[in-house]
Amino acid sequence: MPIYLFEHPESSKVIEVVQSMKEPHVYVDDEGVEWRRVWTSPDMAIGLDVDVDSPKQFARKTEGWSTGEMWDYSKELSQKRKSKRGEDHIGYKHNTERQSKIDSYKKKNKGQ
Repeated sequence: MPIYLFEHPESSKVIEVVQSMKEPHVYVDDEGVEWRRVWTSPDMAIGLDVDVDSPKQFARKTEGWSTGEMWDYSKELSQKRKSKRGEDHIGYKHNTERQSKIDSYKKKNKGQ
């Protein structure tokens, strides 16, 4: 059942009242005072499902973030990919490419 907010006309105290959507949204206290209904925006969340494989979604969400914040979010997405598939294919690809570049650099510079 939905929760509705009512404000006392004199003290400005606000209370929550659980009411059915079908009943009139009026609250009268024990002293006979009718409280005013407080109107609020409904709580909604759109786009909560994050595509852990989408680089576009990652870039859009992390715009303006610090490097550390992006690393933390990247780690969180990596853990979600691991729990979903058993491995993080993006992290694996990144680490494989990185290791290949390191090996190539070492070979080019005689191991140093």
